[in-house]
Amino acid sequence: MTEPRAGRIGPGEAPAVHAVLAACGAELARHGFRNWDPPYPLDRLLADAAAREVWAVWRDDAIVATFTLGADPPHPADVPAWRMPDAPALYLGRLAVHPAAQHGGLGAWCMGVVERRARELSCRAIRFDVLAANHRLRAFYERLGYEMRGERTRPPFAFSCYDKLLD
Repeated sequence: MTEPRAGRIGPGEAPAVHAVLAACGAELARHGFRNWDPPYPLDRLLADAAAREVWAVWRDDAIVATFTLGADPPHPADVPAWRMPDAPALYLGRLAVHPAAQHGGLGAWCMGVVERRARELSCRAIRFDVLAANHRLRAFYERLGYEMRGERTRPPFAFSCYDKLLD
């Protein structure tokens, strides 16, 4: 198996990225987590590709993971108690590893790319939220050094907010 490579996508790659999000949403729903069911709308993904940074991760010629980065919080009216609230931050959304590519370290590899990108942009923090009920995913981020800073609710779901300060 070849090493993964990551890069920003254009509109042409959006359907393949959307397929990864849909596969992950179906897998999450199979485990009782319905926050990605139905999957993120393709038209919103295309809009994000223009306004934010939508990344794909390839192995060989197949897209096996994706994540979205932005300088602005996705829910600015609902701000948790960040450790350094005024620090320049990169906001992560929709990290998804295709179910067939999970459990091989690709998620941690993606987070390494996110941290490198944050440093390139002179950000001091990375922030995101995760479904509060998904304890396995929360433990994954905590193993990588992210700390829960509060919760927010977007009915019918509760989300745990995480951040990490970079060196």
